[in-house]
Amino acid sequence: MRAWRIRRYGGPEVLALEETPVPDPFPGDVLVRVAAASANPSDWRLREGQLKKAFAVTFPRTIGRDCAGTVVALGEGVTDLAVGAEIFGVGAPERDGTHAEYTCLNANGVMARPAALPMTSATTLGVAALSAYIPLVELARLAAGERVLIHAGAGGVGHLALQIARHLGAEVITTCSAGNADFCRSLGADRVIDYAREDFAAAARDCDVVFDMLGGAVHERSAAAMRPGGRLVYIHGDPIQRVVRTEIQVLNAPIVATRERLSRIAEWAAAGALKPHLERIYAFEDAPAMYAASQRGHGRGKKVLAL
Repeated sequence: MRAWRIRRYGGPEVLALEETPVPDPFPGDVLVRVAAASANPSDWRLREGQLKKAFAVTFPRTIGRDCAGTVVALGEGVTDLAVGAEIFGVGAPERDGTHAEYTCLNANGVMARPAALPMTSATTLGVAALSAYIPLVELARLAAGERVLIHAGAGGVGHLALQIARHLGAEVITTCSAGNADFCRSLGADRVIDYAREDFAAAARDCDVVFDMLGGAVHERSAAAMRPGGRLVYIHGDPIQRVVRTEIQVLNAPIVATRERLSRIAEWAAAGALKPHLERIYAFEDAPAMYAASQRGHGRGKKVLAL
């Protein structure tokens, strides 16, 4: 099979499309013929070595964290899935990834594809949807009537976070570029802040929840937009500036796939409450262009590989 692999840390030059054997599923795994896989920041961060403190990487390594496809083989002990099932799912970061023609996923990290979504859209319900769901639903426990500020609302995670917050009945504020303002409003934002022209900390006051995907100074300044007792949730690995306010909660969200989480995300997608937006679908051979676009940032929705 073909797979996008790296043999050392580095820039785009270390990526190579290689022939490698189809993997054998471990106990508890399913072997998936990949139909689509999405781009996530973890892909280029893994390539550059930014994640080596979080988990060990052995080379060569196939990159990619999530996918949608068809189950073609079952590992020992898997009884609740069948060969031929169409699924979406998330792989473990310490194992070979999903940007390949076949990949192995733990069965607890896969879910049946919602019938209304094509494979290219279903793959976005993996890392990106979990990265919005876990911080807002499980950590912040965002409730109807609360005010939430979501940074980078037009991005791969942000555009799903806006929809989740709207579905939960919150008052939704977001930051984005002027060119993405209407897009964010269409996803449920009640107030859009142009980060290039406005001070979000002054424009968004007394927020119950702030969802930060940017880090650095944005993380520190987010505290000024919060009411006492608010929850500042974040998911990124960028340098975190210390928040000096002690009367708010600062919560980091580990992103881990479970069948229960993916089931609820799939239910919302099937009901139309969660609609992935695909900025561009790339051919498998054009993966380096997708990775470069992902690293540049400032996108709208998700970038996806189609096999």
